[in-house]
Amino acid sequence: MPEDELRALIRKADKGDIRATGQVWQEYAFVREDARRAKMWGSRAIRAGDPDAMEDMADRWMWEGQRTKETRYKLVFYDAAVRLLENGYRNRNMLAACDAAGMNERYFYVANLRSARAALETAKTGPQPWIRRANMGDAVAAYQVANHYFWVNLNQDLRSQWENRASELGDVFFAGNSVRPTSDAQQIRDISHALAQKHAIAKLGDRWVQTAVVSELTDRLVQTRHFASGKKGRPSGLICASSFP
Repeated sequence: MPEDELRALIRKADKGDIRATGQVWQEYAFVREDARRAKMWGSRAIRAGDPDAMEDMADRWMWEGQRTKETRYKLVFYDAAVRLLENGYRNRNMLAACDAAGMNERYFYVANLRSARAALETAKTGPQPWIRRANMGDAVAAYQVANHYFWVNLNQDLRSQWENRASELGDVFFAGNSVRPTSDAQQIRDISHALAQKHAIAKLGDRWVQTAVVSELTDRLVQTRHFASGKKGRPSGLICASSFP
């Protein structure tokens, strides 16, 4: 970033602009790699609660948690990620329902927060209590197990197995969205099943959360049906169509 642009951002941040504060931190942390200024602006971004910055910071702690072998450190890192994402949630309306790249930023924020909370929980309990519940048909428990085998105890075979199971049970995050997808027909069934789980969607959070999740699932279903039918180009009926020319 040119110096004049950075100075302009700093002036905006000094006047209380939340997004500018996070952008200045990102410039120092990721581009200029200026540790001293990054630390100072990171503190300011946390106080401001810029959701983009909170996602970036939380992502760092999640990966630290995955890499470390000691549970006591995993708990610290996952707790830090949860706290950061919860902090940014107060400014959630700054996130786009459909950005220029065709991404539902609100859905991904919700997904990241849910994933961090699940990692923290299963790091405490281990996967077994959740496996028992998942084997009885609990979609949330299957989600917890799949998430555990990515962040807490990395095992890609078990991860994909449990993601597919969570999808089959109608979990709203893995439905038609597992790392090793099943057939188009199965994905369509799973997404439709997840959309029908009104009670489960309501339990995810407030109306903002519910809208973000339903919008993502709806677009996922539209796209899957469109391409499964052999069609190309932009599917009709997308809520967020920016990613298609």
